[in-house]
Amino acid sequence: MGEDFTAKPVKEVTGFRMLLGHLGMFLILIGLISALPMLVVPFFPDEVEALPVFGGVAGWNIIVGATLFFVFSFKKKKTRFFRRQESVLLMLIWLCAIFSGAAPFFIFGLMGKIDYTFTGAVFESTSGYTTTGLTVFRDFIDVPGAFCSHVLTFHRALTNFIGGVGLVLLVASVLGASGGGVSLYVSEGHADRLLPNITKSAKLIFGIYFFYTALGFVALMLAGMPVFDALTHSMSALSGGGFSCRANNIASYRYLEGQVLPYGFMPVNSLMIEIIIMVLVIFSAISFMLHTYLLRFRFKTFFGDDEIRYAIIANALCILICFFGALGAISASTGSAFFEPSGEVLRASFFYIIGATTNSGFSSTTTDSSHFVVHFFDGGAGNAAFMGHTFVILMILVMLVGGGAGSSAGGIKQYRIVVSIRSIYYSLRYRFASAHHLYPKLTNRYGETKELDDDTVAEAHHYIFLFVGMFLLLTTVIIIADPTNYNVEGAMFDMASAVSNTGLSFVVGPDYATTRTVASFVTLWAMSVGMLLGRLEILPAAYAVSNIPLEIRHRRQQKEIRLREKEKEAVYGLEEGD
Repeated sequence: MGEDFTAKPVKEVTGFRMLLGHLGMFLILIGLISALPMLVVPFFPDEVEALPVFGGVAGWNIIVGATLFFVFSFKKKKTRFFRRQESVLLMLIWLCAIFSGAAPFFIFGLMGKIDYTFTGAVFESTSGYTTTGLTVFRDFIDVPGAFCSHVLTFHRALTNFIGGVGLVLLVASVLGASGGGVSLYVSEGHADRLLPNITKSAKLIFGIYFFYTALGFVALMLAGMPVFDALTHSMSALSGGGFSCRANNIASYRYLEGQVLPYGFMPVNSLMIEIIIMVLVIFSAISFMLHTYLLRFRFKTFFGDDEIRYAIIANALCILICFFGALGAISASTGSAFFEPSGEVLRASFFYIIGATTNSGFSSTTTDSSHFVVHFFDGGAGNAAFMGHTFVILMILVMLVGGGAGSSAGGIKQYRIVVSIRSIYYSLRYRFASAHHLYPKLTNRYGETKELDDDTVAEAHHYIFLFVGMFLLLTTVIIIADPTNYNVEGAMFDMASAVSNTGLSFVVGPDYATTRTVASFVTLWAMSVGMLLGRLEILPAAYAVSNIPLEIRHRRQQKEIRLREKEKEAVYGLEEGD
């Protein structure tokens, strides 16, 4: 059978047209995600006012996304990404998700239903999708007169959940390798594909993620959480997000100890709740690749990984330092015996160090901005005690380091610290060794012992320098912009929390629940920038910005080439005429 020469050739789409087509696909997905909070309304009929707003946001995303997809992508051949175009698409995806997530808060704010400005709405959405957990939210389910509390708190938990599994993973799994899915996935800082096929890798990651979420949901209900609380906390914990549906976060359950709550099945056990939360956030900070070994009971491979070894040793040391440092500070400030508050201090040390390491942001106590006080509990009553500057400084360092590479945690990432430590160790070893001795630079990663190459070491050092530089710059901004709320220590703590996507804060928060105040306009925007850059690991944003002059230069070059070709054709035509 002969070829059909009458068939129209498939049109090729490149450049920004291709990006807009891919963006349209994502907007359809984010529209469907935006509609999910409406499923909560049938269980809480009094919150029916939320339906038109969430329906409108979902409809807008789907309509705009479908338009972009059909105009720029439907039945068109896609080319590969060039000149860091995947970074531009990555930034567009994140910005669209953030503004879409902010829309319900902002719309309800315009309607006068909740107290939200545009800045606050963007801040909340950025914190959610970057799995940070910093919040200026007020309408929690345990606040009297709260507006649509269950729908809005579910929406917040959903932003954590989607941000944890990865916005880009959703798009990359649809695009696949041929549509640039791999390069888009790698541009977000993921170097670990579980399977050779990106779509199959995405399915495996989603499976692991949902499996752990279901386990957490059941475990939290058995520890006394009501159904809704258990669902939202499991979603937020596994993402390392830290959003809670209650005003005092996990500390709320200390006041409810032993009670059987409505829609709950067991008496509240706050200690068990904290342990389950800690397990879930530890899972959130472990690479998905390492989870495959854990679920296959390959414990030797799992615990032999350099990153896991570092995490165990570092956490143990930090908990001990925090524990004894806090005991000393409390003893000095209150005059109590050194080990008198040891039970509460040990409990808080475990919870906060693990929370800071995993960048989860849950709080088992409340905080006071003016004195850096952590409130402990004695028979359900708040009892203030300052854990000391050692605690604050240690938390800053632990937050900046962050969790595991390839996980939902933020920060510099533990593997980069491991690489830096090993490079220093090998450098010193070679310096003092005989010139005739050669020592291999080995590292154990994902079940393989590999040679530590110079490119890996250089990348780790460069990124640490960039990350710390960004942290110091943004810290300086909020010290200058908000001197009323921040001294140097407080500014470093809060900005470390923002850029590492942790969510603990001494200043940012709803001012009615504690003595904290809502930070200034500049501070909220500085933290929003820090949260986004920290989540994207800085470089994609830099590549996206640098792509603009590259694209302009490329278009000029293409225009000049076309002009020269036309000139040649004109000259050739004259010569033929002669």
